[in-house]
Parts: sequence; C-alpha cells; structure tokens
Amino acid sequence: MREEPPFDVDAVRVRLATEKGPTLWRSLEELADRPEVLRHIEAEFPDIVRASAIDRRTLLRLMSASLALGGLAACNGSGSGSNAPLLSLSRNMPGHTPGVPLTVATSMALNGLGRGVLVKTQEGRPIKIEGNPLHPASLGATDVFAQAEILSLYDPDRSDTPLQNGSARSWEELTGFIRPVRNDLVVSEGGGLHILMPPTSSPTLHRLMAQARQLFPFAKFHEFSPVDDGCRRDAAIESFGRDLDFVYDLTRADIIVTLGGDLFAEEPGHLRYAADFQTRRRVQERALPRLYAVETRLSLTGARAEERLPVRPRDFQPFVQALAAALKIGVASTSETHPAILKLADALRQAGSRSLVVAGREQPTRIHALVHAINARLGAFGTTIRAIEPVRPAMAEMRTLPDLAQAIEAGEVSRLVILGGNPVYAAPADIDLASLVRRVPLSLHLGPHCDETAAVCQWHIPEAHPLESWGDLRAFDGTVGLRQPATMPLKPGLSQEEFLGLMAGQNLTGQALVQATWREAWGEGFEERWARALEDGMIEGSAAPTVALTERFDLTAEMAVPSISSGIDVVFAPDPSVWDGTYANNGWLQELPKPLTKQVWGNAALLAPETAAVFGLSSGDAVDLAVDGRTIRVPVWIMPGHAPGAVTLTLGYGRQRAGRIGDGIGFDAYAVRPSRRPWIATGEIRKAGERIPVISTQQHHSLQGRDIVRVVAPDQAPAREQEAQPSLYPEWPYEGHAWGMAIDLDACIGCNACVIACQAENNIAVVGPDEVAKGREMHWLRVDRYHAGDPANPATYFQPVPCMHCEKAPCEVVCPVNATVHSSEGLNDMVYNRCIGTRTCSNNCPYKVRRFNFLDYRGTDYTASPEAMNPQVTVRDRGVMEKCTYCVQRIGAARADARVEDRPLRDGEVATACQQACPTQAIVFGDVNDPASAVSRLKRSPRNYALLGELNTKPRTTYLARIEPSSENG
Repeated sequence: MREEPPFDVDAVRVRLATEKGPTLWRSLEELADRPEVLRHIEAEFPDIVRASAIDRRTLLRLMSASLALGGLAACNGSGSGSNAPLLSLSRNMPGHTPGVPLTVATSMALNGLGRGVLVKTQEGRPIKIEGNPLHPASLGATDVFAQAEILSLYDPDRSDTPLQNGSARSWEELTGFIRPVRNDLVVSEGGGLHILMPPTSSPTLHRLMAQARQLFPFAKFHEFSPVDDGCRRDAAIESFGRDLDFVYDLTRADIIVTLGGDLFAEEPGHLRYAADFQTRRRVQERALPRLYAVETRLSLTGARAEERLPVRPRDFQPFVQALAAALKIGVASTSETHPAILKLADALRQAGSRSLVVAGREQPTRIHALVHAINARLGAFGTTIRAIEPVRPAMAEMRTLPDLAQAIEAGEVSRLVILGGNPVYAAPADIDLASLVRRVPLSLHLGPHCDETAAVCQWHIPEAHPLESWGDLRAFDGTVGLRQPATMPLKPGLSQEEFLGLMAGQNLTGQALVQATWREAWGEGFEERWARALEDGMIEGSAAPTVALTERFDLTAEMAVPSISSGIDVVFAPDPSVWDGTYANNGWLQELPKPLTKQVWGNAALLAPETAAVFGLSSGDAVDLAVDGRTIRVPVWIMPGHAPGAVTLTLGYGRQRAGRIGDGIGFDAYAVRPSRRPWIATGEIRKAGERIPVISTQQHHSLQGRDIVRVVAPDQAPAREQEAQPSLYPEWPYEGHAWGMAIDLDACIGCNACVIACQAENNIAVVGPDEVAKGREMHWLRVDRYHAGDPANPATYFQPVPCMHCEKAPCEVVCPVNATVHSSEGLNDMVYNRCIGTRTCSNNCPYKVRRFNFLDYRGTDYTASPEAMNPQVTVRDRGVMEKCTYCVQRIGAARADARVEDRPLRDGEVATACQQACPTQAIVFGDVNDPASAVSRLKRSPRNYALLGELNTKPRTTYLARIEPSSENG
C-alpha cells in the first residue's frame, strides 16, 4: 500500500492562496482525496461547513468560493487602492519617448456593442479618443458618445468606495459580508439568486456567465435594456425560425427605404452605415442612390433622404402591408392606400437585389417580418443584407425584467445581483422596480455611480470605467475588439468581468480572464495573436460568417389595423445627447446642441406644427401628457416634418441621482413608458397653462435669410462665384504652406461628432444652461440646421461653421492690441495673452464664430477636471476671445515629425479634430498651395463656393454644394 507523504498545513495554505484557474482546481482535487487534509480544510474554513455531511464536490465549490472572494479586498478595485498614486503607463515602455503622447487601441460599448477607438494618453492620462481605422464599426470615425467618454472617465461623481445602505464601507468589509452569503449560495446551488444585467456582446462575459450557471444551477439570469431589440428578435424567429442579426451593405444599395428608426444615428453599426452611404454616393460610374425615409419623427436619415414621408405610428402597419401587397407579398390592406406606395414599390422593383428596406427598432414584430419578406422577394439577402448569428446572444432560459418583477412579488428572490445599468430608473412605468428591490432580503448593485438603482440596493460596488479595465466586445458584424486600459485606475472599482469571475470562483484579474477566453479559442500561437490583437485593437478575421436562411413566412392573414381613437400617438426614442440616460452627468453632452432641435440641457416633447396649432401650442408651452393613467408635465417643441397626431419623447432625462451635472435636468419619459408597448403608445395631452424654458442655440449665431446652403442637381453646375473685388487689405505671399478646409454639404449628416471632437481636443469649457440661454456657449464649431419648404415636410440641411480663417479677415484690423493676427501659413491666430476682451473682433466677424469668456467657467461644476485637458492646447482664462485654430497644435506636431525625419509634410498627414471624427469624411483639410492635395482638388470642384463670398473676405474654409434632384437653394 502506497504511503502518503506527510501533510504540511502551511504548504497547503500557500498553494491554495497562490494558485489560480485550472491549477487551483487540480490542487483542490488532490488535497480533497486525503481525509487528514479534509479535516484541516474544515478547520480552516469553519464558516462554510455545516453540521450535516458535505459531499466532496460541494466542498470544492466552497473552497473555490472563499479563495476567490479573498481576492476581492486584495484587488481593491482592479488593483488600485483608494490612495494609490496614478502612475504613467508610458513609464519604462520600450521605444516610447516621455512627453510624447501614447496611443492605445481599445473598444467602447454602446448598447452592448463594440466600436473600435484609439485613445491618446499623455503621461498616463487619456486626453482624446479617435476612431480606429482598422475596426469595421468605426473606420476611423467616432460618434458623440465615444468622444464624451473622456469626460466620463474624469467624472468626480463616480463612485470610489463600496456602500452599504448608503454608508461607506471598506473593500475588506465588503469581502467579509459577501463571503458567507456566497458560500450559502454555493451550498444551495444558487437557489433564490437572480442576476440582472444589460445585454452584452462580450465573449468573456458570456463564458463567465456559463461558468456561473454551472456553479449556481438554480440561479436565474435576467436581461434588460431600455433600448431593446425584442421585436427584431421575434420577427427573425417568426420569419426564419431562429434568432438572427442582419448586417447591411449600403455601398451596394441603389434604393434604400427606412421605415422609422434612424439608420445613421441609432442603429447598430450606424457609423459604418453613414460612411458606406456616402461612399456609394461618391461612385461616379453609377447613378446616385436614392434614400426614402418613412418616419414619424424627423431623423438624421430623414433629413438626408431624397424623399421623406411623415407617417403617424398607427398608419405604419397599413402602409407597410400595402407596400408588401404592391410587391405581391401577403394580402392587401383593406384601408386606403397611401399615394406614395406605388411609386415606392416601382422603385424597389427596378432596383431588385440592389434594394434595401430597413425597419426601426420601434416598429412591431409584424412590420419587421414584412420587411424580411420584402427584402427576400427583392433578392436583397446576399447583396445588400447578410444574416449572421446574434452578436448579443441570449443565454438559454434568459429571463426578462417583468419575469424578475413577478419572481420578487412571488417571494422567490432572496438574493439579487444587478450587474451594470440603471434598471430602477429606466424600468417601465408599470413596474415599480424600486419598491420591489427593497423587498429583496439582499440586493447588490455594480455600477459607476451611486444612481437610482444603487439607492435602493443594500450594497453598491463601484464599477471600473471601460478606459480603466480589460474586456472584449463584438461589433455589429461580429468582429471582436479587445478592451484594454488606457490608464491606471483613477478610482477603485471592479469590471463586470472581474465580478462575474469572482462569482464563478476565479480570483483573476480582468486581463487574465480575457486571456483565458482567447487562449481557449486559439490554442497554439496564443501569445503572438494576443499581441497582434492588442496592437490592432481588434481580432482579425473574427467577423461573423453569413448564415444560410430558411424562409418560413406566413403572411396570408391581413395585419390587424389599430383601432382609431381620439388619443395622440406617443413615440419613445433614445436621446441624441444622453442616449438612455447613461450620459446624463456628462457636461459635454448636456451642452451639445441636439442635431435637429438644437436644444441643450434638457428634452422636450416634439410636435408637428399642425398638431401644435390644434392645441394652441408654441415651443416652450407646457402640456400634461398622460399614458395609461400616468401623467407628466413636459415642454413642447414644434418640430417641422414631424407627423401630425403624434408626439415624440426622448429618454434619459429627469434623473434624480445622476450627479451634480445631470440631476433635475429635463423630464423623465420612463415615468409614462409602458412595458407592453415600450416604443409606441397612445396618450392624451392637455395644455397646462404655463411655460417651461427650452434652451436652443439655433438662433444665436445662424445666418438665416442669406444664400447660405446651396443645392445643385447631379448634372447641374452651381452659379459662378462673383469675381474678386478690389480690397484695401494687403496681399499675403505664401511661399510655404497655405492651410485651408473644404466642407462637403452633400456628405454632412449633422451628427455633431465634429463639434464634440473639437471640444475634447481644444479644452473648450462648458458654461451651463443659464449662460447658454444668454447666447454665451463656447463651442468653436457649430452645425447650423436649416429647413426649407413646407413646414409639414420640409427639406433639411446641415452646415458646419468653424472659423473661416479669412484671407481678408475683418477681425484683424479692428483689434486694438493686435491679438488676432494673420500667420505666414494663412491661419487667423489668436494671441491670448494680448487679448484685453474688447470684443471688437467678434462684432466685426460676419460669420459669428468667435467666443468670449465672460466668466471663469473652469471654476464651475460644468467643466472637466484638469486631467481631461489636452496639454498641447492653451487653457484660456476669463476675459479673452477664442475660436477655431484649425488645430494648430496638430499642424505643429506633424511639422516636428517631418523635420525629425528630414522630409516634407505629406498630404493628409495633418487632420483636424473635426475632420478625424467625421464618419462621412465631409471635412477635408490640407495645403491649398499643393495643387495635388485633396483640399485643392475639392476647391477646384464646380460645387465649391465661399460662404458669404460677396463680402470679399476670401475665407480659407469653403463649402461644396449639396447634390439633390431639385436645384432650388436651401
């Protein structure tokens, strides 16, 4: 008989404390085979041993549980103590020069899907986010939410310590509380445990969720997002027998029809779709594609469409069914057919497989199913559409928020874990989640802020910011992007991956958890592929393959037409500035004018001019809006192009625990949002007899009433510019570079990415609602919005307006202290330490692009902390004039690189912040002295014109006219 070696308790304890992952499990198995070891384990962990006998498998789970939770206090929030110094990631990095910005490739999530970004860091502090040109979801561009994540990272209201019933606790106290609770759950195999989390595309999170389910087989997982795609999932199952996602290829589409939603702003892949649409428009060998938008509320897609049809929500079902019937699909609607149906059907038939029909997420399941049938009949699948496996797959037996509410009411929930999100705030109005959570014996919330959900949970754990943590995310097409930290943790916190890892018995860092996922997937050659993926920010070749479709359409029955009532249709939509409320405490986004209303610091109920006339309303009037017996008071905004008989409410405002920026701003649309109809409901409005201020910037500086936005037909040249007039200004010789910009109005979709990119790059202050109401916003770049034609369905145009950098600048000659001067390369420079604040330059500027620091805005709570500032850009104090500089710091950096390498500057080497962020490449910057440069080629285009050229200021920034079938000016 084999003699067992002597048992060393200290050696065993060291092994159990140091080994991790599969090695730890093997050690536990080996040790548990020996009775004397079992006795010592029972003595070492008396709190987890019950009087009754515990089988070996349960004991192993208990051991893993205790060891994993032992690491919670040790990690203390991703390895950073609350008083730990902030170290630079660039220190001792091979090949890196101190003082030179370092770029980190990572991924940012929006609604659970990844977008590839590049984060520029200065001495370990992230200062700017750009798009990753290698990533298919961004192609080098960004949206406003990605740009604003820099400010969210430095948010002083982020949680920095665990809370128990609102009182601060140490990480050690949290560990001491959770350990016995988790051990109880291990013994009961998760009985009574319910976990609520947002949908995610992370392969690592899905792997950890599967492991947690093995450890807690009786636990229940629930999924909730206020911006949900449930109707799309149901339609895919109904149409093809399985859940699927769909990826669109707009570069191959000749006819695009959108039915609600906003393809360029709200859809998964919106950045890519906007880029692809403009790429297709630039193909000169083919006729311009035509975009038709059928929608209730005016969207960025509708503003860009050649033809737009405002349709009330209750009329969508008969409209789509009639369109399908015109294409010989299903049965015709018995209701009156919209006059545009036959024209639209004929255009789709002519385009055939190069057609694309897209339904917005707010449309019901039946409309999505009809759209699938239409695309299949036209042959679009395989050409402009491909089906893939779900990018955010739901686990088997994944439950919903109503399921959780029902389980709590039934007394089935003894432990509730909420991983991310803010479901108490965003829950439908008919689910009183706050009172339900309070009834749970133990509730825990992981989140970045002590928000509405944290307030009703017994425990709140700080969540690490995405720029501080490791993870992975799939993009809209399935491509995996890695998330790696761009900084040491500014505040202690855990990522969702780390928390789930601890629950699953893995005391590993976020990096180790992500590596374990891909080491298992790749096997041999892991280190090389991992290093390449970190450098690229994405995993090459990881896009989801196309899935073969098996159609099972059943469209023989006519779709039930909603009963006509006297109520008004209520449409809910994500907000273009704060999304679903996630970004409510971000000052950059709160002060960013919304693309179509130009409203800041709040939301409003959008109404058609016809509807407003019926109720005797004007913009700013308050109404009481009731849905299913619940009423909120809201200001209205008259929105040209909005369908009559409907009202649109944007989500994300009315926060009570967002932080010092977002608290008490706007109204809470969730308060009347029903769970049964989360996107389109029926309500009643009644004039309240008071006014609620609505702050909009459109009238502050726009140039209405002049020949501003020019439109030409595809085969028409615009009117010739007037010959240059004589001028008293001296001529400037430019022997070197002469910088200039061209903005293509045919490409601009008004998404605002350029505005917030400029703000992030140039340390532009946030001034707050009171100052904006006085016209004192500080943005160096604005995007003017113009309507032309019938207010019921106008044409809509966008025009970005930075400093024109006039060759004959009226501002320069009037400055008494020579603070605004002309550079040798054609820039209109500002010398801040000369400026005495007379504002004569602003009075003389016909474009109204100069901003004055009336107050010490950086001493308020509306701006970023100093760590968020770009150190290459001067920080301005009150009392000076500031404006666009063509990102002169980027010009200087590129010039220095070229000098070191002993070469001339290359065309395209200097990209302004607004140019780099633009998804449609509407902005081009370069040297106009180089006839081969991209900007010179655009300025030679017949569409090129100068804004207010008749003033003879000779602006260096010029525009390319928008191309439309009609040649009328906007």
